[in-house]
Amino acid sequence: MEQRIDEEDKIKKLIRNKISFLLISFYSGICVISDIGVKYYFKDKKKVDTATLSKLLLLFKIPYLLKPLYGLLLDFFPLCGYKKKYYLFLCFFMNIISWYIFIISNNESLFFSIICQLFINISLSFTTVIGSAIQVEISKMYDNSNNSIGQRTSELMSTHFIVKSIGTLIPSYLKGFLIEKYKNNIIFYISGLISFFIFTSALILDEDKIKKHKKTKNHQKKIKFSPLIEEEANSNENKTTQIINLIKDKNIIILLTLIFVLESSPSCVSPMFYYETNILGLNPKDLSLIDFYCQISIIIVIIIYKNLCWKLNFKCITFFVRISMFIIFYLIYMLIMKITQEYISDLSLVTFTTSLHEGLHSLGQLPYSLLAIQLSPLTLEATTYSLCVFSCYLGNIFADYIDYFLTIYFNVTHYNFDNLGIIVLIENILNLIPLLYTLALPNKFFSEIRTKSLNPSTKELIEIERKNQN
Repeated sequence: MEQRIDEEDKIKKLIRNKISFLLISFYSGICVISDIGVKYYFKDKKKVDTATLSKLLLLFKIPYLLKPLYGLLLDFFPLCGYKKKYYLFLCFFMNIISWYIFIISNNESLFFSIICQLFINISLSFTTVIGSAIQVEISKMYDNSNNSIGQRTSELMSTHFIVKSIGTLIPSYLKGFLIEKYKNNIIFYISGLISFFIFTSALILDEDKIKKHKKTKNHQKKIKFSPLIEEEANSNENKTTQIINLIKDKNIIILLTLIFVLESSPSCVSPMFYYETNILGLNPKDLSLIDFYCQISIIIVIIIYKNLCWKLNFKCITFFVRISMFIIFYLIYMLIMKITQEYISDLSLVTFTTSLHEGLHSLGQLPYSLLAIQLSPLTLEATTYSLCVFSCYLGNIFADYIDYFLTIYFNVTHYNFDNLGIIVLIENILNLIPLLYTLALPNKFFSEIRTKSLNPSTKELIEIERKNQN
């Protein structure tokens, strides 16, 4: 009887934590409702130019570079005895207060607006780190089955991306209409209110309070992190030693380098935004429609990956993604050179190329996201996964810096886009470099992770859930 009650408690905890995690996933999608509003706010109200906007977008990514710090806070400094719950409450209050101050201080200096946006992004990035830690914890309950990289882990990760994309669909369709009809402020009010998803997630999360243990000699036991070995260490383990061994693990180093290289591909974001709005005449409603179709594309790609592609070789997926993007960039070049105007409208071509680009970019992210989950040890799940996300955003910032440098060098401004086609051609060639790096990696790196076996506790939990479903 006691065993039956214990099994039911495990299932209830698993379900509650899944709901909490998916709420964070949904929030991380729906929060983009403010993206276009913020761009127009700095472009029109604060009168920033193309290069300055690029610098601001770089600056707003700094909080995402601090994700390893957030991970260390979660793993080393529990708040009120909990690693995640009360940090979620803290993120909620930081977010809603920052949006409120941002709204009431619209007439203040540019510096003040930037500070508010930085705190908003700190809240969002910290929340996603907590969500990632919950995801890894749930994944470790299932870990890898006898399938190639673990079907259950793949399903959970795919579900996260689908829920996030569904969350993004709603604001993608509405934000252009809201900006045109009610200006930016209504968008900013909504952005503050939707942070209650964080609050609800914290309430639902079922987390055991951390108990303090007396130090023993076993604390200094050295742990080696390898994908072939189950890394579950007891809670008394010296985490400093764990981190040292973690960052020395060759597979972790390869994975972090791989993520950085894949994400460091520039995509001409800021110059294209000004080109689309100032030259092509696209309005907020058009941009929202484009975002909407982008999310549809992403959802379709994730469903295909979840059901068909997750067993495919990592290199095969990367090769397909990079070659496809190479073709898309030439379509963008043809748009800028006005070669296609006789055959297709500018809005249709922008929608088509942007949707394909976002869908393919998501397809390229899915395999390494799965590897990151696989390589994250349970006791340092927040730190390890946040390191992978840090590498991702570091690559994004490097890509944005390339955009910024090329924009300045070729003198692309608000209305001078004579050299934009040259920038697109240069970046298209640069985007082939990650493909060369990926193909050069040893196959052993990917095959070792696939052969990681299912541990007994995982088998037991899966069996319990099957019984519960029956």
